[in-house]
Amino acid sequence: MKHNEKLIYLIEAILFISVIIFNILNIKYSYNIIVIILAGFAYIKLGFIKDNAYEKGNVIRIVLAALLSYMLITNFLGIFTGFAKNIFKFNFDTIIFGIILNVITIVSIEVLRYIVAKNCYRSKLPIILFTFIMIILNIVMQIKMNYLSDRWLLFVFISTFVVPLIAQELLYSYIAYKNSLVPNIIYRIAMELYVYVIPIIPNLGNYIYSVLKVFLPFIIYYFANKSILKNSKDKKYSKRVSRRLIYTPIIIFLVICVTLITGIFGWKMIAIGSGSMEPEFYMGDAVIYKTVNKNELKIGDIIAFNSGRRVITHRIYSIKKDSFGNMTITTKGDNNKAVDQDTVSSDDVLGVVKYVFKFIGYPTLWLNEILE
Repeated sequence: MKHNEKLIYLIEAILFISVIIFNILNIKYSYNIIVIILAGFAYIKLGFIKDNAYEKGNVIRIVLAALLSYMLITNFLGIFTGFAKNIFKFNFDTIIFGIILNVITIVSIEVLRYIVAKNCYRSKLPIILFTFIMIILNIVMQIKMNYLSDRWLLFVFISTFVVPLIAQELLYSYIAYKNSLVPNIIYRIAMELYVYVIPIIPNLGNYIYSVLKVFLPFIIYYFANKSILKNSKDKKYSKRVSRRLIYTPIIIFLVICVTLITGIFGWKMIAIGSGSMEPEFYMGDAVIYKTVNKNELKIGDIIAFNSGRRVITHRIYSIKKDSFGNMTITTKGDNNKAVDQDTVSSDDVLGVVKYVFKFIGYPTLWLNEILE
């Protein structure tokens, strides 16, 4: 057992180091070749533990049902958002390098993952490490240098690639550890290779696709976990703990979101749609403002105020009061050269900005673009 774990750590180290080196050298198909060789080596040296056929069948049915639902939902939404022409041409190169090579690579990765998972005798560290390595390698192979210098491109990459990737890799490792490699192979082939064979793709946009690709692994995990726990001896305890682990953070998150969106307790979150306040905060950030007594407003405060149908967040440049106590506020964006042309009355002030959160306003901006 100790020998097996040492060999697994060695395989994982070779996988990580070799892929990084060959990626730096930009050697084509190096990742595919390395994975295939290491999967074969692990199979010869460590063998292949047979899985539970009954539980495997249940999880396969769950995966197929989830995939069918995903295809139906995306194509139904495509009726409203439109369809885009597939960029891949169905020819010899596509069949060999796009389909066959990728199928072999997917099978090799999942065979390797399954062997690692089934040799976790003393701890789960080998499969955890393998999952982490796969996430890092996929990020390294997909990220481009200009993403690091452009905040917008970096956020799009994280939200549309990295977050779904983490959700998927966690699902693959869970199924390999608890069940079998077959459901993973089915899921990956369907999700990663269907773009090579269909002529048109629903044009749903980055935001909706990223949400669906995070939500789908969660759904599969929930029902697969439920099926696996059904056959375990500690069913009641495990199910109770599992539900608490899943539902408690979701409920807390939803309560916080509803509270901040509605502003029922005097605090409200809004997304920033321009760069007029840079470097205080940037387009795509979210700010939380708090309602205050208008007499407490002072020069230098960053306020959120109504301007027609929009909410603007700018800094107070000057305040004037007439003999009746009415307040006229002049505002200015930190990144703007001149003060705002329109003044703000105290009645239009919604609150003073208290907190700034980086990037999390982008989904709201995307959704507004889709709705518009």
